[in-house]
Amino acid sequence: MVGVKNNRRAQYTQRVIQDTVLSLLESKPINAISVTEVCTMADVNRTTFYRYYTDIYDCVASIERAFVAALHPLKGASPSQALEHLLTAFYEDKKLSNLVFIEGRTDLLKRMQELVAQTGPKSPHIADYQGAYIGAGLQNILKKWVKDGMPESPHKLTKIIIDTILAKNLDDLRDEVL
Repeated sequence: MVGVKNNRRAQYTQRVIQDTVLSLLESKPINAISVTEVCTMADVNRTTFYRYYTDIYDCVASIERAFVAALHPLKGASPSQALEHLLTAFYEDKKLSNLVFIEGRTDLLKRMQELVAQTGPKSPHIADYQGAYIGAGLQNILKKWVKDGMPESPHKLTKIIIDTILAKNLDDLRDEVL
């Protein structure tokens, strides 16, 4: 119905604009994408774009918010179950993966990290510095996974991350250092 907020036509138009932005992010950085280019590819006029978004960054933020909101964290899940759930959602929406590479322009990784932190039990043994270290490592593992084309399944990547955090494959090196 015209004039009704979030009607099907409006939702469709927003989705077309968002899909166009995600497609463009596959081949160029966000600061090289213009509203004119998006409108041309999406076959919408600039007024329509600005009805929903203030700029390309606002469109990307909207995509992020919708993705994170749709994740529905697993209540009572272990941290590894929550991580696998998150990676599976990300794996199933591969176009969204390009948002990981927008350094300083996206909060997607931070939002995902907060979501994982909300689901699992809090460990009093992990200090703030260790948490920052692990968070940075998770972000870089995710970036590598995406850049390599997500060759591992979410389940296998979860195991890799857990093994890395626990330094399971560094026992020999640890013995040499100590």
